[in-house]
Amino acid sequence: MQTLKIVLVTLVVSFATVAVAAAGLVYSGAYNVAATSKHWSATQWILEKTVHRSVDAQAAGITAPRLGAEEQLLAGATNFDAMCSGCHAPPGAKPSVAAQGMYPAPPELTHAAQEKSPAEIFWVIKHGIKASGMPAWGASHSDDDLWAMTAFVKQWPDMSEADYNQMLASAETSGIGHHAGGGGHDESQADAQNDPNNTHDDGHGDDQGGGHHGGGNDGSDGDSASEHGSNDGRGDSAADSHDDDRHAH
Repeated sequence: MQTLKIVLVTLVVSFATVAVAAAGLVYSGAYNVAATSKHWSATQWILEKTVHRSVDAQAAGITAPRLGAEEQLLAGATNFDAMCSGCHAPPGAKPSVAAQGMYPAPPELTHAAQEKSPAEIFWVIKHGIKASGMPAWGASHSDDDLWAMTAFVKQWPDMSEADYNQMLASAETSGIGHHAGGGGHDESQADAQNDPNNTHDDGHGDDQGGGHHGGGNDGSDGDSASEHGSNDGRGDSAADSHDDDRHAH
């Protein structure tokens, strides 16, 4: 009994000591929250393992529909181009200016496409990841939109830059765009598409002049591709150029 009391007292004292030290660290402001200050290796391991195990568990009950139809892939490509390319570099493109300054860095999607199931990819797209900059696109888009993006991501490992650009061109020719079918937004956002002053009319997020660097940072003619970090050489800011798809990236 005496031994048990000693153990319990030791545990309580140890817990209290850790709690006081943690509170002191928080309130002192000594912990550097800058994105330029990397996590300790142990902290990084804990966070990554927590994310992976959580996604596995949360997506366990999701059944994926049939994926891979041409129209679905084209819709997924245009949604990706408008919503995600500012953080996840498209095939053949360099990471955007914004992505280069993010921590944790947005992952290159080949590994996710190979290692994650469609259900897991869908869950991440729909619900996002806390404190990572990954938004919950399910708040503004339908499941059909998100499954289309899932199907597109699963094609990633075999996709070249030419393939990606051809998909976008085919989607535009076929009238499949980020807003062509409503894009999962509410009616007020869809109605804005018909506003003659709305420049986002083709699903690719054309800029409204000038922008972050007047002359562009990739030889462009003044489009503000760098406003959202997109410097992949296309003349428009495909990454999130409209307010409703803007996020912390």
